Order: sequence, then C-alpha cells, then structure tokens
Amino acid sequence: MSSLEVTDLSQMMENSWKRCQHYGLKPSDPVYDDIITGNRIREITRQHEQLITHTEHIFTKMNRLIKQSGQMALLIDAQGTILHAVGDPDFSNRAERVQLQIGANWEERRKGTNAIGMALTEQTAVRVHAEEHYYASNRFLTCASSPIFSPDGQLIGVINISGKKESYHDYTLTLACLAADSLQNKLIWEETREEHLITLKELDYTAQNVPLPLLSLDRDNRIVRANQAALRIVGRDALGKEFSGAKGFAMETIRDDRHKVWRSVAIQRKPQGEPRLYEFEDIIGTCAKLLHTKDIAKKAALTDYSIVLLGESGTGKELFAQSIHTASFRSTHPFIAVNCSAIPDSLVESELFGYERGAFTGANKEGSIGKFEAAHKGTIFLDEIGDMSLRAQSALLRVLQESTITPVGSTKSKRIDIRIIAATHRNLPEEVRAGRFRADLYYRLKGIEITLPSLRQRSDLVHLANHLLHSNGYPASFLTEQAQMKLQRYGWPGNVRELNSALLQASFLAEGGPIDGCHLQLGEDAPALDEPSQPEAVLSLKEAEIQAIKKALRQTGGNLSKAATLLQIGRTTLYRKIEEYGITPF
Repeated sequence: MSSLEVTDLSQMMENSWKRCQHYGLKPSDPVYDDIITGNRIREITRQHEQLITHTEHIFTKMNRLIKQSGQMALLIDAQGTILHAVGDPDFSNRAERVQLQIGANWEERRKGTNAIGMALTEQTAVRVHAEEHYYASNRFLTCASSPIFSPDGQLIGVINISGKKESYHDYTLTLACLAADSLQNKLIWEETREEHLITLKELDYTAQNVPLPLLSLDRDNRIVRANQAALRIVGRDALGKEFSGAKGFAMETIRDDRHKVWRSVAIQRKPQGEPRLYEFEDIIGTCAKLLHTKDIAKKAALTDYSIVLLGESGTGKELFAQSIHTASFRSTHPFIAVNCSAIPDSLVESELFGYERGAFTGANKEGSIGKFEAAHKGTIFLDEIGDMSLRAQSALLRVLQESTITPVGSTKSKRIDIRIIAATHRNLPEEVRAGRFRADLYYRLKGIEITLPSLRQRSDLVHLANHLLHSNGYPASFLTEQAQMKLQRYGWPGNVRELNSALLQASFLAEGGPIDGCHLQLGEDAPALDEPSQPEAVLSLKEAEIQAIKKALRQTGGNLSKAATLLQIGRTTLYRKIEEYGITPF
C-alpha cells in the first residue's frame, strides 16, 4: 500500500481504542517503560545503520521547516523503538516527559492509541490529533506517521512528525508520507545497485568457468575484463592494454538502448571446418543413473584432474571423454584420442612421443610428433588403457610423472601441458592384483573415477531407442509394443553400440513401416534377461581362450588386427597367446 494512501481514520481510531481496552490499558494511567540506552541502543542502531543513514539525509533537508513549526521528526523501527530524532529543542524537552525520545518504545500496547503504534499496526499513513490519543497525558500532541516498506514489501519502520496540538498543520501528514516515500526510493536504489554488483560478480564467476576465451573491451579497445581461458592466450598482464586482435577471436558489440554506453566482447570460437566434438547435450537419456553420471562428469570437467572412465564396451566412454573436454577450459585446444590396445609394443614410444628424422628404418624423413605433443594444452584420451602392455605402461608412467616427453632419436626433452582422460572396460584394481596393470600407473591416473552404466542397467532403453531412430534418420518411425518388450528383455552385451546396429538392421527390414519384434535380429550369444541359458559343459580358461582365438581367426581370414578387435584385446596380447597356445594362424 502506498504511504500516501490514508484509509477511514474514524474507524481505525475506534479499532485502536478497542485494542487498547483489550490490552488492559487505562487512559488515566499511562505505562512508562524503561528507555533503552547504552550498549543495547547502540546494538539496535547498528542493525539499522543503513536505514538511519538515509533518514539523516532526508531529515537534514526537512530540519529547518520542522524546527520553525515547533515539531520534531522521528525514525522508528518495526518493533516501535525510536531510533533517530531531530527538531525543535523546546518541544523535544516537553516531549521527553512522555518518553517521545530515542530508545523509547511507542507500540500501541505500550503507549495506547498514537500515530506511531497505529501506523505499525494498520500499515498505513495515519494522523492522531489531541483528544484522539488514548492516554490523557499524550493529548497535548498532534502526530502524523507513515510506514516504511523494504523493496520486497516488508514493514521495516515508521516516519513520524509530532508537535504540540496548537502547532497543527494540514501538511504534516503529507510531509511524513513524502519522507517515507523518499526513504523507500533510496532503499530501492541501494538494493538495485547491490543487485547490479552481485550480477556483475555472478557474470564474472560464470565467465571464469566458461571454457571459451572471453575478453571485454572498452570503447578505446582496451581489455577491461578477461576470463582465465583468455588470459592464457593474451597473457596475465593484458588487463588495461589495447587489444590488437588474436587468432580466432571474433568481436561482438553490446550497447544500451540509447547507444550511449557500449562494450566490445571478443570470443575465441573453434575454427570452422574442424570436426565437431561431442558435448554433454549429446548424451541422451532420462535414466537417473545416467543423469547422476553426467552431473559428476560436468563437475569433473571444471577441474583439471585426471579422469578414469569405467564401463563396458559400447557404453559411450569416448562420448563422455569428448564432452568433458568441450566443457573444460582446454576446449579450444586439441582433443587427441589414442586406442592403447592397437599400438604394438615396438611402436609405443614413436606413436605416443614422436620421433626425429632418421630415427629408424621406414620413419618419415621429416620426423613426426607423437600423440602427447599433438595434445599439448589440450586433452589426451587413452582408450582401452587396461589393454596396454606392461612395457607401454612403464613408458606412459614416466611421462605422467615428469610432464615431459623425449621423441625417439632425440636427446632433448619437451615439456607438455595436457589433461589425461583414460578409459577401460576392465576392472583395473583386479588387473593390478593380477599383475597385468602397474599399481603406480593406476594411482597416477586415478584422479576422478566415473563409472558409466551399462544399457541393461538403464531405465530409459525405449526412450533411447526412439531417439536413435529419429536422430539417425532411419526410415521406420516407431517401435511396436512387441519390439519394445523384446528390446527390454535382451541383455545388450554390446550396449548402445549394439542397440544402434540392431535398430539400423531392423529399420532396413521394416522397409519404412513400424519396427516389430520380428525385425529385431538380436545376438544369439547373449541370452534374453528372462530366459535362463541352458547348462553347458564348462571349459577350462585355456580351452575357452583357444576356441575364441581360433573362431576369431576363422571369421577374419587370419587377419590378426581384426581378430584382436573382435576379441577386444590388444594385437600384442593376441600375438603372445597364439605363441603360448601353439595356434597356427590361417
């Protein structure tokens, strides 16, 4: 309610007198409370410091008029305690006899019907004149009060102007209302200014955590703000200096509505034509387990810790790795993926760390940089690190410990600045216990460990299948109920990768119509979840490995690289097992 809005005073006055009678107050027997003084009043005024400061400024402008009219102006808090007072000294001396002074409380239940108490109770502007006061001792007064509201609408106090009843003026209530409105406007302006500062701090915090390099420039093209990603490019001492441009930065101008204030923002975006990396928005799903995993990955992206992604084949480990990179401050630098299981022992150093010209027979005559150097300032993704040989693990550990690489054939080391994201479908602690993975490398890699849920653990299988159908442009538009049931019963050993493949084939077989259960040609080696497999003779581990290797070699026509991929092991591991078991390649 506006402080200038005055309601029916006669009814308000009657209600106030009734309340006083209900409180047990007697007009001829006023209650005089102890005045709050000393440390207690200092504590109360300190709590209202901002309110008092603004009021002092307003009262200073009013003081001459208040004194000339023989009145005093007061600021009262929401509990009825007088916090500040100015005005005519002669009247002030008489007013103190009825405790109209700093530290006194003028709530209605203490001082009966009065303008301060009524303004607090009714929360509207009010004037109480002479005989309208409940206590006879206060009837020499004429008082006008207007409530003060905070910017969010809470009652925080009252402005009061009081004087002798003989000094009554029609403008007194209007003056109290104007003072209250002026005070409220100051509070609103102050809060707006503080909100503006908070907004700037919030934007600054956001900018610091945005992976894209951002610069703010004034009209003279000087750098006035820069986030951490930008400072790494233009230099830590760039603030205040003129920005003459840098590779990849695009300029955008921001203006106010009247085009009187503007700033330029320079943003470094990825060059056009570079392959697009995945982002967290590309990770589709409504499953609570997946969403929780995404949340952890998003938080991890804002750090520079090493990350190990654990999960079965086909669960989307590279999708997560790329998303973490694009959400990190390294996003403008390279993302290099390395399939650790595909690198032969003899080529580990040259593949990962590069080589100098003439380093070995068949080498590129100009030499070549390795994967680690290519990933400098960016992210290197070590996929299937659990399949790395112990020799390769040893070489990798040295690099992680020293943050330097030495190309094959060189005597000079190069310092590298990279973030490591590793991934494996294996249980690394078990691999460590079995002696197949170095414990020191495991603990060096294990900064943050994130486990991706398998497809059979997810509750959003049908949702994901429908998304894949539409996003990949398959002809069939929907799955029948029978097809959905079949999808949900299947075990999905190949996870999302297998689901995508199955949908492609089913869409082809459906010839543009709905996909039914008969169109889903699911693998025979993975039994449905609700169909227990028939008991079979148990093979020894050695026999099972021999059969698997022979089957893979037959299916690939003796191609060792393809057979290793089918078996999901490294080619080096396959070589070793062929020799160990005496298997003759086809």
